Amino acid sequence: MFRKRGANVLNSEAIYSEPSKGAIVSPFSFTIDPMEHLILVNFEKDPDAYYNTFEFQQARDENGEKRLLAIAYRTDGTTDIYYQPGFPFGSQDSVLNGASFFERPLEGAKFEVTADNMEVYFVFEDKMGREIKVSVKESKGRNKKPFFLLAPIGANSKKPMSLPVYSLYEMSFARQKYSDLEIVIDKVKHKPDTFPMPIDCAKNYFTRYSEDTFNVDWNKNFKGSLTPLTPDMNCGIDDMGTTYELEENAGHYEIERMSTGNKRHKITIEFYPAIPDIVCLSNEIDLDGSFSITTDNTPGTICGNYNIKRTGNDIDFQVNPTDGWKPNESRWILKILFLAVKIFKEWPKSYVWNARITLDDRGQPMMQSAWKRI
Repeated sequence: MFRKRGANVLNSEAIYSEPSKGAIVSPFSFTIDPMEHLILVNFEKDPDAYYNTFEFQQARDENGEKRLLAIAYRTDGTTDIYYQPGFPFGSQDSVLNGASFFERPLEGAKFEVTADNMEVYFVFEDKMGREIKVSVKESKGRNKKPFFLLAPIGANSKKPMSLPVYSLYEMSFARQKYSDLEIVIDKVKHKPDTFPMPIDCAKNYFTRYSEDTFNVDWNKNFKGSLTPLTPDMNCGIDDMGTTYELEENAGHYEIERMSTGNKRHKITIEFYPAIPDIVCLSNEIDLDGSFSITTDNTPGTICGNYNIKRTGNDIDFQVNPTDGWKPNESRWILKILFLAVKIFKEWPKSYVWNARITLDDRGQPMMQSAWKRI
């Protein structure tokens, strides 16, 4: 909500050349993916002629009906996606490389997770006409301790269309002793990969799953006009599910935080200092700041920097998660995992968002923005 001027606010006389118009223009956006369950089954040490990993997702459509999707990762780095009719797609086409889409009934497919058991089953015909069948059953047991992971799915994207902040809650590896796992492609069985280190004193497959996913795309690539947003009577803004918390700076509203969520989880981005009233900035201004991205009750943060420059009627805005993901995990085995497999922590560093906001003769803002990898 609205906050009085404090340490997170820049000197208004130094940055503004005109009075506030009583509104803000936000260059930011959130999009929530409807996925709720996710599992990855790797067999890279015993690959098929075409595939070496399967991913299975469950989401719910607008009517709350379960819909399922299977992603087949190819040995050449591209992906084939097999989906049930009506599957509510998120950003699968932008976070995956060379994605091809094929509708399949996926009859009898299931993704069921309870307090004691996990069962996944799917069978479909691939684009080569071969039957693919995958079955995973696990009895969880009392000593299973799930963990949180920021999914490094963005690490593979060559032409990103957003920053994918995909939070995997209740993440687990399938324990070998308590799991039944079968991968059959064209009547040929393939061995699932194993994980090299024991977790919680148990040997595991590299098959891992999340029974509670919260996937958010920040700042999808955009071209068009920006609509001014006016604070309500409590000096807050709720714009299509995104909440803005504002600082007041000599009459100007500045964005200190933005957040969105679903029924279970929430994502928050905080800016230091607050994002200024960009349409009122002085000419030749050049501002630097930082930001952090957190999701509720998770041991980790994405951190980075931003820069804003104005030249005439053009405002250039750049965002870069320069510090990557900083996990704060107390379990030593996970500390070792995050240290040894650097991609978990470092992939966001290669993302850069560039936006140009141009003010027309009436002061109306138009923006063109896009992410790239560096």
